[in-house]
Amino acid sequence: MLVLFACVLFSQTQSGEKLAISHGPYLQNPSETAMTIIWFTNKNCTSWVEYGTGENLQTFPKFGSLVSIAKNSRRGLIEANSMRHAITISGLVPGKAYKYRVVSKEILQFEPYEVIYGESVASDINEFRTLNPKKAGFRFQVFQDTHGDPVRLNGLFQQAGWENSDIFFFNGDTLSSLDKEDVIFNGFLDFGVSRFAKSIPFIYIRGNHDTRGVLARRLEDYFPPRGHDFYYSFDHGPVHFVILDSGEDKADDSPVYAGLADFDRYRAEQAEWLKKEIQTEAFKKAGFRVVLVHMPPYGSGKGAAAYGVDHLTKLWGPILNEGGVDLVISGHYHRLYKFEPEPAKNSFPVIGAPPDAFLRIDVSADTIDLKAIDIKGNTLESLTISSRRKG
Repeated sequence: MLVLFACVLFSQTQSGEKLAISHGPYLQNPSETAMTIIWFTNKNCTSWVEYGTGENLQTFPKFGSLVSIAKNSRRGLIEANSMRHAITISGLVPGKAYKYRVVSKEILQFEPYEVIYGESVASDINEFRTLNPKKAGFRFQVFQDTHGDPVRLNGLFQQAGWENSDIFFFNGDTLSSLDKEDVIFNGFLDFGVSRFAKSIPFIYIRGNHDTRGVLARRLEDYFPPRGHDFYYSFDHGPVHFVILDSGEDKADDSPVYAGLADFDRYRAEQAEWLKKEIQTEAFKKAGFRVVLVHMPPYGSGKGAAAYGVDHLTKLWGPILNEGGVDLVISGHYHRLYKFEPEPAKNSFPVIGAPPDAFLRIDVSADTIDLKAIDIKGNTLESLTISSRRKG
């Protein structure tokens, strides 16, 4: 029941501080049988997750035998001496609710034959629900291009509501760059945790700005993708979701990248994966096929920044058409747009919202109903898609 990500050692805090959970917990990598939980402490700890389905979780810390414990064990060693904690609970039941709390115990001394522990700290009891491909319908919501603006994001969260949503997506440029850890926490993550992320998982999709800064190469430490890459697919209800990573918007040899960009090859790699993806049984049998990607696979840009959109349109567009995609949700242009299907171009609608709006999508067995809603609660655009695979 243990799956795991390597815990990285983050900067030390003052030794006189009381042990505390500094950020999180929040839910990542949802599936029908697993959920990843991530949190941070202000001191080095070893950690675990206590979880279960019954009322016995309300009796912490004197819990019964029905409570399970998951730890981060890798190659025989339980992860320890870290301030970041990422634990995946596996072996779960699709569509079932689980209560959980996270627990961290401080390590005061870590010697080969002597480990001395300090105090422990635990979160409140929270609850999540696993994904369920057999679920008849559900709601998901999409945010994009918020660029680390906590005031804007908080306003959008107030309009969005989260009680009836199963998943949230942050579809690129959630931050303007990843130069330091505080940008992640203060510009996005802590607000998400305070609103919904303890009980509803979110999917973090890379935008072009999310590839910039020294922490961009460690993004998976905070938002681990499914598997090893930032492109993948999964199912929930009648929807087969395809997540793509559009990369940077300018050519790899642009001087601003200082010779450190390799997105042409990366987009070509995704094209080969996508050719196989549209042939999978899960893709073919899905009631709806929805693609989320930061830069749209159709549209028009200006100047050097048009390169990325043009490149991924050339590589991915024909494959998406061949696969019979129902909807592509993007961002990037910082405006409301809806590209209707056009013959010999795109066989599916492409829609994006501005930074001061979000997309609310209600899915049933027969339809997708999408609304673009601004920060004041006004509906800016709507779109209804009927399933082409009824019966």
